[in-house]
Amino acid sequence: MALFTVDPNNVFGKTVDEAGTYNVKVADSSVYKESSTHKPMAVLNFEVLDGKYAGGQIRYDNVVWDDSTTEKYYQSITRFNTIMVMAAVPEGTPLNSIQEFVTGMIGKKLAIDVDWTQSQNGKFYLTVQRYRPLLKEGSQPNGKKRPTGDQVTDDMVNGFNQSQQQGQPANNQQQGQPIDVSNDELPF
Repeated sequence: MALFTVDPNNVFGKTVDEAGTYNVKVADSSVYKESSTHKPMAVLNFEVLDGKYAGGQIRYDNVVWDDSTTEKYYQSITRFNTIMVMAAVPEGTPLNSIQEFVTGMIGKKLAIDVDWTQSQNGKFYLTVQRYRPLLKEGSQPNGKKRPTGDQVTDDMVNGFNQSQQQGQPANNQQQGQPIDVSNDELPF
């Protein structure tokens, strides 16, 4: 009798090989940390919920809180509020800290638009371009695979994609420290 049968759908490190819009849940590997500019930052990791990339990871969506000016403060409120609204966090829910944001978002479901962005090391990674409510019709990969050297366009240089929303931080491969999610007194 065989110990097991080889199954390509049962492997570690499932990847998402196409840009597009995906239904995701915020993974428990998401963390709170400090940005390189010493600002509070949520590092959100996502797991695809459905479709051919179900179980695949989209990692390192860095969302920075910046209150250094009045304008940046209000942009930060809008940035974090957008994510919470798209994840169906109830209206009127207070947010007391970015760490509380990360802890409360773990397990929440929403949809994200992702596209390929070239990092400073020259490699391409999927980065979040937009947050949406969960798609009833399911995830929608768009067929756009990871670019190779001869497919690089001007809007993919230096880690920023021109279609990326203004004020949205570029993602990188930084690791953070896990946080305790056992607190039952979260507001959401």
